Amino acid sequence: MKDQVIRMKSTTNPARSGFISFNTEEMGAYLKKVNSYKSLDSAEEKEIARKAKNGDKEAKKILVQSNLKLVLTIARKAIHVSKLPMVDLIQEGNLGLMIAVEKFNPDLGYRFSTYASWWIKQAMFKAISEQSHCMKIPVYIQETLSKFSKVKAEMERAYNCQVTNKDVAQKMNLEPEKVDTYLSAYTTTVSIEGSFDAKNGSELNVADVLEDETTSVEASIQYEELKKEIANVVSTLKEREQSVIKMRFGLENFARTTLEDIGKMFGVTKECIRQTEMRALNKLRGCSSLNCYAD
Repeated sequence: MKDQVIRMKSTTNPARSGFISFNTEEMGAYLKKVNSYKSLDSAEEKEIARKAKNGDKEAKKILVQSNLKLVLTIARKAIHVSKLPMVDLIQEGNLGLMIAVEKFNPDLGYRFSTYASWWIKQAMFKAISEQSHCMKIPVYIQETLSKFSKVKAEMERAYNCQVTNKDVAQKMNLEPEKVDTYLSAYTTTVSIEGSFDAKNGSELNVADVLEDETTSVEASIQYEELKKEIANVVSTLKEREQSVIKMRFGLENFARTTLEDIGKMFGVTKECIRQTEMRALNKLRGCSSLNCYAD
């Protein structure tokens, strides 16, 4: 697989070299080469992905080359929260892309680019974390703090106010003193709360991509696809139904919120919100575009 990507050399980690070592002129040549590769339409991608799944080396090569531009797109966004040079982000992204080619199952129904994006981001931000002196801190602490940052941001969006570290710790069933210890130890040049603009105009938090590797990528992608489909049809609902669904599924800028918390916001009972949610979901079930996500 390594010969299928233009070779680079890491500028900061020689042990991971293997895919580009170049100056500005060579970078230009690389970008020109990447842009020369043809993008695949949905039908072509599906056919080639099936061949790749069956071990066809040429198909794997085409799948990699046709998605190198995706790596560049993600790297341009990631550079805003990284001290790593662009060349290193591209290298890590290419490694993630090749993992995606090996693992992708075209029968699951979503585009390869959707699947590959997860692996590309995972690879890039793991490298950012390692380069930012996080190696001195146990992985489980890094993951806890990453999730802590994400939960805190979600709570502040949901309640429209600042929350304390103690509040977040309690929601996560963690000891506040332990969290304070973790936070004081976590000194890094990359903020886990650093963000950059995502393609849809929203902000993508570093914590959004520093996820536990045990998380099912397929489940994560399917959930994101479901959210997109729901967002497309939710405008047909009544105003309160829209609000409840958005908060329950974490659509748009809402955090995923419990029935009880939504009830408090509207000044009604948890049961009232549950009934509103059920009415809305019954309406959404009538949308054919959502049928493929039914259990």
